[in-house]
Amino acid sequence: MSIAIFWRYFWRMTLFTIFGAVVLNEATKWWVNLHHDDPAQALMAGREFTLIFLVLLLFYGIGIWAGHLITKPMKIHGQHIRIEVVQKDGQPVTVWRKALSCWWGFNWRNSLLFVVLVMLLAGLRINPMVTGFVYLPMIFVIGIFSMWWWIFHPIGRVHLVLHKEG
Repeated sequence: MSIAIFWRYFWRMTLFTIFGAVVLNEATKWWVNLHHDDPAQALMAGREFTLIFLVLLLFYGIGIWAGHLITKPMKIHGQHIRIEVVQKDGQPVTVWRKALSCWWGFNWRNSLLFVVLVMLLAGLRINPMVTGFVYLPMIFVIGIFSMWWWIFHPIGRVHLVLHKEG
């Protein structure tokens, strides 16, 4: 279950990141060529465009949860599963509270695990190329575990509830 929900989140964020990186690269080149910037100004322009992109990525990550793209019903092993976001007391949640709670509920766990594992990897003496190849599977496994952790061991007032139908 957590794999399916994570996959819905992961592929959308990955495509947005790839698309954004391409647009960011081209926008930075255009800006530097338009203003004939020297290397220091070009580096600063790259940093400013990167900051703008990261803010857009943050809003996109929150916005994914605002819609029903991730929480729409799914079929797993022939079972229909309905996903609902509710407060502990069973009251409905507003769209933006749902989005922020879901984003935060998943991402703080994901970030915590990522930072800890990167620190452990940094302590090992490994070829940098090998380390680069380790990151993508590591991000995927951490994401699946973080989603599982969030769904089945919630903390806070807003929870993701799974309902088996039929």
